[in-house]
Amino acid sequence: MKKKIYIAGKVTGEPKHSCALKFAMAAKEIEAQGFEAVNPIEVVRDFEAPWETAMKKCIKALMDCDALFFLPCTENSPGANWELEIANRLKIPTSKFSTEAIKLFKPKEK
Repeated sequence: MKKKIYIAGKVTGEPKHSCALKFAMAAKEIEAQGFEAVNPIEVVRDFEAPWETAMKKCIKALMDCDALFFLPCTENSPGANWELEIANRLKIPTSKFSTEAIKLFKPKEK
C-alpha cells in the first residue's frame, strides 16, 4: 500500500485555474516518487463550497495520511495553517514541499 501525502496550501481567494494547477503539479511530483497524493482541490471538488464544509472534508482526508507537505503559499492561508497545526499535534510528519523532501520521506531500501 502506497503512503499518502497530503498537500496543504492556500485555496481561498486564489484564482481557480492557477490554484488547481499548483496543487495538480505538486500531486504529480508526489505520485512520480511512488506515493499517493491527497490533493485538497480533488477532496472538496467545489470552489464554491463554504469554507467550513471544505475544511471538514480536508481534515477528514488528512487524518488518513502518512505525511503533510506544504506549499510556499501556506503562510497566507488560515486553513492550511490549521491543517499544519493538526498534523504537528498528531505527530504526522510535515515538510515544505520539494522533490528533495519527498525523496527523504521514502524508507531506506535494505
